[in-house]
Amino acid sequence: MRNTFALSFSISALLFTAACEKSEVVSNNSVVTPPTYSFERNGQSSVSYSGQTDRINQLEELKAVLVKADGGESVSESDLLAMFENTNGDGGGNFSFTSTKQLKNKTFDLDQTYFEDILKNAAAASVEGNKGTQAADGTAGLITRSNSNTILVDENGFEFTQMFEKGLMGATFYYQTVNVYLSDSKIGPTVNNSVVDPAKNFTDMEHHWDEAFGYFGAPVDFDSDYRGLESPRFWAKYCNSYDSKITGLNADFMDAFKTGRAAIIANEHDVKFANAADIQDAYEVLAAACAIHYANQAKSSTNQGDILHVLSECYAFTRALRYSNPDNRELTPAEVETLLTSAFGGNLWTVTTSQLDDLINTLSTTYNLESVKDIL
Repeated sequence: MRNTFALSFSISALLFTAACEKSEVVSNNSVVTPPTYSFERNGQSSVSYSGQTDRINQLEELKAVLVKADGGESVSESDLLAMFENTNGDGGGNFSFTSTKQLKNKTFDLDQTYFEDILKNAAAASVEGNKGTQAADGTAGLITRSNSNTILVDENGFEFTQMFEKGLMGATFYYQTVNVYLSDSKIGPTVNNSVVDPAKNFTDMEHHWDEAFGYFGAPVDFDSDYRGLESPRFWAKYCNSYDSKITGLNADFMDAFKTGRAAIIANEHDVKFANAADIQDAYEVLAAACAIHYANQAKSSTNQGDILHVLSECYAFTRALRYSNPDNRELTPAEVETLLTSAFGGNLWTVTTSQLDDLINTLSTTYNLESVKDIL
């Protein structure tokens, strides 16, 4: 097990310094972290992650359909599934754009059926919601939140929209980043980093690192307490929300992404791998912080619709920890499953404050968040 998150970054800083010193002596290269995630070759950008942007856009548009079901509309199972697998390149006519990319085939393969079932059950429950069926323990339907909006939940109180959206943040965006694009298969020693495709202006290794960055959902100028013109999305949005509470969280992510990419250009692979590990660490801390945040909201809420809403988010972010890199994680998938069972018991209607306190304490202790657990 690693030491604390802060120590991990201190160690990485030492590795970075040592690697830079080595480069000056051995290779005459230096790794310089640029001010933004912007890299050029021959006067043109060498960065591309359009596929990740497409998938982020697809999740946003699929979520928008699920939100219609939250409002009492009946939604089509075939439409939802077509959007998940991007049928005909336009989600079966449901996307506002065309793309060769899809969410399903980038979702952790053993969980693709899990998310398809969420969509199928959401469509079935939306028929009941359209009839005005009110949710109750054991009955799927609509429940009203304190803001007067309704949400659609299953018979155990799980909100379909949040379970799918936050679920794919873990099973697709997080999984692909830490288990695929930051792995040896994509940035290891056998991956091309010398031949530049003239039509694309990047090496394979550079492109794979860019794709990892693309799943984060951050603007290229993302920094501390970001207030720029371009909105951060999904993981980057949550990162920005907690940056003032987990001091420097935005910078932890961005410095690692930028420095790792610069290290690839300089062929300083020790620096690259140190920063990949930092990104993996930061993602775990962020997922845990999100879960703690929503557990706190559930504890302070009095409206049952609000409680089910935030508990669904809490569950999904806790579950996301299953996708942490096997060589660089604090909790194993089995330990995460045990935590989910003890905290939620499979039924959000019956979750107690004591269960949430145990969840908060376990996550805050594991990820060194004790000092901020009450303000997340």
